[in-house]
Amino acid sequence: MLGAAALFAMAAGCSAEEGAESWAKPGDAGDAGDAMAPLDGSPESDAVADTPAHEASVDGEAPDAAADAGDAEPDGPRPLPVLESLALRCKLISDRNLDDPTANDTHYRANLRGTDLGIPVAHGQDLFVFFGDTAGAQVIWPLGVESLPDAVGYSAMPYQDVASDPSLLCTNLRFLLTGGKTGSVEGDFAGASMQPPPGHSIAEYIHNPAGPHGQNMFPNLPGDFEVPSGAFSHAGSIYVFYTIIHHEPFEMRGSYLAKWTAPSTGGKPDYQILHHVDQRFDANGPLRGDFIHIAPLVVGDHLYLYGTGQYRASPVHLARKPLAALETEGGFERWDAATSTWVAPQAAGQPVVATPSIGELSVQYFPSIGRYVMLDQEISLGNRIAARFADQPEGPWSEAVTVATMSDPAFALTYCCVNNDCPGDRLFHCDRAGFYGTYMLPDVITHPTGAFSITFFMSTWDPYNVALMTATFR
Repeated sequence: MLGAAALFAMAAGCSAEEGAESWAKPGDAGDAGDAMAPLDGSPESDAVADTPAHEASVDGEAPDAAADAGDAEPDGPRPLPVLESLALRCKLISDRNLDDPTANDTHYRANLRGTDLGIPVAHGQDLFVFFGDTAGAQVIWPLGVESLPDAVGYSAMPYQDVASDPSLLCTNLRFLLTGGKTGSVEGDFAGASMQPPPGHSIAEYIHNPAGPHGQNMFPNLPGDFEVPSGAFSHAGSIYVFYTIIHHEPFEMRGSYLAKWTAPSTGGKPDYQILHHVDQRFDANGPLRGDFIHIAPLVVGDHLYLYGTGQYRASPVHLARKPLAALETEGGFERWDAATSTWVAPQAAGQPVVATPSIGELSVQYFPSIGRYVMLDQEISLGNRIAARFADQPEGPWSEAVTVATMSDPAFALTYCCVNNDCPGDRLFHCDRAGFYGTYMLPDVITHPTGAFSITFFMSTWDPYNVALMTATFR
């Protein structure tokens, strides 16, 4: 989301519009970050030859209470995985600069110049990717001038192929379109559109609609900061959690659930809003305001929500509700990590991850390694990407394994742009920008050595882009 990046700009005294061209970095590069394994910027040439873990989940669902797949070994808990390498597979939208297309050629194919986030959802044979605030390449949706809509991408190759070789997304990422070819573009990307529940106004859910600021020109299109935070496939539909904006102060303070019925790569992202989930506009949030950014995971007959409240200043809480009640508001119980019990939604349960600086996050269950994995970006330790592991969805969650940190000289040497130029693996201007929005693909690739690789989308600001990264653990 441009919103995520612009939040940092505002924290540094810039406006959202100013943030489009000049943005204060999310973490001080001089802060002390965690030590990490040496980074390997080269592609993982053996990844395709190894095995994708796509055998035991249906529509991304984890087994009932993890079944027995994640039980500890007889001799005690399994050792914590260690980061072996981090590698860039590709930049997805732009290459050397915002107007330099990649092999996906989104500038021509979708009139799309910049976007962020990238929440992947396997749905049957398709892979959909839900992006945040999206800027046009020509005429439409100028970056920094208007409130931007959200876009939906998809893989032009079947998902089972992507599970085996995620690098296919480097050339086969496409976007849902609206309209036909005009001028020098093949089509315009389609902005995600919402319909309110019966008896409700769209203004209850969309506070900052896309289009010229303050004009309410496109009231059904969520705009800046009003972005997807998590999504999942279930019973033939895709469900998407969205954030709601509060203007003064300008931050994400609410969440709701929307449904995309019968998703199609040839269709448009038109959603039906089902209900509110949580809010921080006052002290009466149904889940105490702890579930504004939500990473959903289907576990057996329940939907689990891993949530954070105040943006990048929150621990991770856990709640769940029966899938049978998915489309009905409320009905949650939350996990109290202190007592290892499910409690009422308004109870002050202890978080499953106590680190108080988490915003966006993703959680997946990977059958082939028998573990739940949480990936997030944290700003408390020099702006880092952290992975945590658990044998059960409730945890206990492991200590953080640092995947990348901006305070690490090896990371800067490989990925920071130099003299306003971003060739090759160089992703962003580290003196004024950073990474965020780390979302894992639904499958891992396991290696004969026992190592495993997790591929994820990672957003960058300045240039405004999404990168496809792979972290390998042993």
